[in-house]
Amino acid sequence: MNAPAGMTHSQLATKLIVEGCLAYVAGNVQGKMSGAPTQLTELERADIGLKPGGQTYFYTVLPTGVFFDMQGSEATVWFQQADGDRALASLDAALKRAYPRARQLEDGAHPQYADARLRSYEVDFGNARVALLNVEYPRPGAPPRRFLARITALARKN
Repeated sequence: MNAPAGMTHSQLATKLIVEGCLAYVAGNVQGKMSGAPTQLTELERADIGLKPGGQTYFYTVLPTGVFFDMQGSEATVWFQQADGDRALASLDAALKRAYPRARQLEDGAHPQYADARLRSYEVDFGNARVALLNVEYPRPGAPPRRFLARITALARKN
């Protein structure tokens, strides 16, 4: 499946994260993406290093695409290269618009990759549901190697 016409990697990733993953955790998903992605088989999932048991989808955005993986209470959205250098700004703006109570927890050097940074957010939806959002993005000035967002659904005990 191709992404909606004219959409870039970073725009699609932002839409999947904010309107898909976070909205799902909040309990307020609105509508569906146009078209259907390609679902990866367990063998294809294993080939890209994913653990068995989840579901992974691929959205074609030429020349590559955007991956969306769900496993348990965690979802991951990522793509390689493309416009990874613009993805953080796109995500940050959409996140603040949709969830003004989202709080940035930290932003620093990535512990494993010298050309990347890691930013964390807490998104409190106000209904005992919370999401932890960890974003791996290219260090400014570095080539856009990979953009990855990991969303973990949590529940607050009252």
